[in-house]
Amino acid sequence: MLSDAILGWDVGGANIKMARIDAESRRVTVVERAFPLWREFDRLPSVLASLEGGAWHRPVMAVTMTAELADCFATKREGVAFVVGAFEAAFPASTLWIYGVDGRFRSAEEARQQPIDVAAANWMATATLVARATSDALLIDVGSTTTDIIPIVRGRVAAEGRTDPARLRSGELVYTGCLRTPICAIVRSAPLGGVWCRVAAEHFAVAADVYRWLGPIGEDDYTCDTPDGRGRSRSDAGARLARMVCADRETLGDADVTAIADHVALAQARQIAHGIRQVMRRLGAAQPRLAIVAGSGVFLARAAAESAGLTTRDLSAELGVDAARAAPAAAVALLLLELMSTGRR
Repeated sequence: MLSDAILGWDVGGANIKMARIDAESRRVTVVERAFPLWREFDRLPSVLASLEGGAWHRPVMAVTMTAELADCFATKREGVAFVVGAFEAAFPASTLWIYGVDGRFRSAEEARQQPIDVAAANWMATATLVARATSDALLIDVGSTTTDIIPIVRGRVAAEGRTDPARLRSGELVYTGCLRTPICAIVRSAPLGGVWCRVAAEHFAVAADVYRWLGPIGEDDYTCDTPDGRGRSRSDAGARLARMVCADRETLGDADVTAIADHVALAQARQIAHGIRQVMRRLGAAQPRLAIVAGSGVFLARAAAESAGLTTRDLSAELGVDAARAAPAAAVALLLLELMSTGRR
């Protein structure tokens, strides 16, 4: 018998996303919250409970995570066990299923025993869902911190890597995102006064400042901490970008800041495009020409895909805007609902 709701969770080290699916209507609603786990990991059970809100009776939980990589944990085993335990503490009456990189759901105890199988499996959930509807495509999901580039060939997920190190080697994981990535991790220099200027190797500004200045994100979309602790207005973002060349807004005009931001945005799209080309080369004749783009940085995914010669289609056309921004959370909920409807795990 189905619960009245399925809750899908994607628990990262910096953000938590929850997708709630009404089992009867199949309506999906999404809740997101920035939560720096490494600072206050002991609060995770209470944060999970507050996001759920207690509005549903004994909801079934589908969970995927990347939080096990947070440096408050000595090992991924420790991180997985902690996240699973946090869910058990927050929802003692709910049934809990943990999604794995093999596309299978596991009980809480199985997840503890097989932590590497459930660590950083959120990309597989999204890719599996996309593969149900699109036989050949490259899924490009740009989040706040990382980018997933997942090939789908003949209706199957054709990823080479299953762990984060393997995915980094294969190009299927590019450690750059639309919010939290430091500018000095994207570029070594930037245009200034018609010549190239080295940038400071300091945490003065992040990608969110670039896209806040250029316009793709608004103040509410800037969900990560600001490097200087100041505001998230366009003016604040511009001041942080100026500091990357050891200047300020008294010495740099709008055109100077825009030139820096444009250069960083282009360089970040090129980093992702490099991963796309690496994955495409491996596929050879099977490489798709379509990219399904998703995530909070969908604009960046689209730019990178188009620069690599791919046509693009937004996942939001199939899942809705909110669900596509939190695609792994929505995907694990939908996949578990499907399994429960058929009576299988």
